Amino acid sequence: MITLHQLKVFVAVAEYGGTSAAARSLHLSQPAVSLIVRNLETELEADLFIRNPPKGLSITPFGRGKLEEARALLSRADAFREPQDAGDQLRGQITIGYFTTLGPSYIPNLIRRLKSRLPKVEIQLREGDLSSVNRMLNTGQVELALTYDLGMTGRPQVYLLKECQFYAALPPEHLLAKQDSVTLEELAQEDLIQIDLPSSREFLMSPFWQYHLQPNITYKTTSLEIARGMVAHGLGVSVLITRPASRLTYDGASLVCRPISNELPSQKLVMAHSHHFSPTQVAEAVMNEIKTMFSEEDESTEPVQ
Repeated sequence: MITLHQLKVFVAVAEYGGTSAAARSLHLSQPAVSLIVRNLETELEADLFIRNPPKGLSITPFGRGKLEEARALLSRADAFREPQDAGDQLRGQITIGYFTTLGPSYIPNLIRRLKSRLPKVEIQLREGDLSSVNRMLNTGQVELALTYDLGMTGRPQVYLLKECQFYAALPPEHLLAKQDSVTLEELAQEDLIQIDLPSSREFLMSPFWQYHLQPNITYKTTSLEIARGMVAHGLGVSVLITRPASRLTYDGASLVCRPISNELPSQKLVMAHSHHFSPTQVAEAVMNEIKTMFSEEDESTEPVQ
């Protein structure tokens, strides 16, 4: 007989991508988690995961289907256990992934909003670069993700939240900061600080390549805030997409943002979910809250100069 505990362990292993991390989250031993998954596979007479010791576990197509069913069953079980006087508040859990540079600008506000609007929903978070967020979507480690529509595989379903434009980040005393806009040709003459994340580095360099320019890359960093801090302290300029609400960096220095006058494509900030899984009732509710949050931001946000 298959139990809810087995399903909870299976979902945790799928979301964490391995038995060790799942065991820590469930306060169980790793051998116990492995045994539970093995027993569940025996009950189902099929493999839920492919075991590849160097790379860990990867979910099978059969496992993806069962993961969707397991999440739905656990959500219904949570609702069944709710006291009769709890009202019609939605109950369950969801794991949300997000691209690392988007996290500081959107995730804290999103969690505050969800805790207020969906207080019975348990929220877990996974952060990663563009490639790893895409991988987490395809394997079911996350149900939803905030990311850029860039290099996505596995045909995820996406909802456009915001069109983002390339801009130049400049030290406040720099000559280019005194202009209303700058050109890529001007930026290519400066020391450039590059965001060095998979997929991001190529995309952020693509404007220069589009105009057959070769910028002088002086520093590389995987952190948006390190890049902004370096710019603010006069160590170079940067071309970015993600735009925090404040001109101030962590140490109180400031920078200037200027639009790039060259004709360039915009980048789509999207909410995505895998086409392998139908959104649960909880996921649908969270998706609606995310859409509302971004629509309210569009109405109130003014560009940072």
